[in-house]
Amino acid sequence: CFSFYALCLYCQLNKKYTFDNFVQGECNKEALTAALIVSDDSSLTYNPLFIYSHSGLGKTHLLHAIGNYYQEKHPEANIMYISTDTFLEAFVNYVRGYQDQQNFYAYFDKVDLLLVDDIQFLFGKEKSSEMFFHIFNEIINSNHQIVITSDKMPDELQGIEERLISRFKSGLSFGIDPPEFETAKAILEKKIENLGNTDLVITDDVL
Repeated sequence: CFSFYALCLYCQLNKKYTFDNFVQGECNKEALTAALIVSDDSSLTYNPLFIYSHSGLGKTHLLHAIGNYYQEKHPEANIMYISTDTFLEAFVNYVRGYQDQQNFYAYFDKVDLLLVDDIQFLFGKEKSSEMFFHIFNEIINSNHQIVITSDKMPDELQGIEERLISRFKSGLSFGIDPPEFETAKAILEKKIENLGNTDLVITDDVL
């Protein structure tokens, strides 16, 4: 039997990922600006907000930063971060428990901000995609915010229903490019700083 409590255990925000420790550069400036607007704007200017890039360029960091900042501004809000892998596992386990799919759908109907990571993993998952389609529509129609990340822009996603692709494209999409040298170096410096080890000294030439 799959419970909402069990789902929530997998859907916690990572407090380490904030806007304060996200390094801005030309490679991510537009995506960061959009993320800041979404986290501090109740007018739903970008809904859904779709952020895409190759792995390791900061999508997940931005997703958690949005949630953390939004929670700070709206402590009463219901915020859910969920990876697509977790969503798929939760839905499959729920169905295998012979429980009404409508009850699974109801878990999401009071979410004010839904943060979905790596939507490309819906590839070929017909029933799960259909469930996500209904969840997506409910949240949008309720004037609540959705932010989605992917390793590809919406038009390049394959194995996902066209009606979902159309929904993803109904908002605004921003990409993150590989960092230029100065941004990459600044990211390394920030990671070293976050370690909090004052004995660790790495020279500029090594960086």
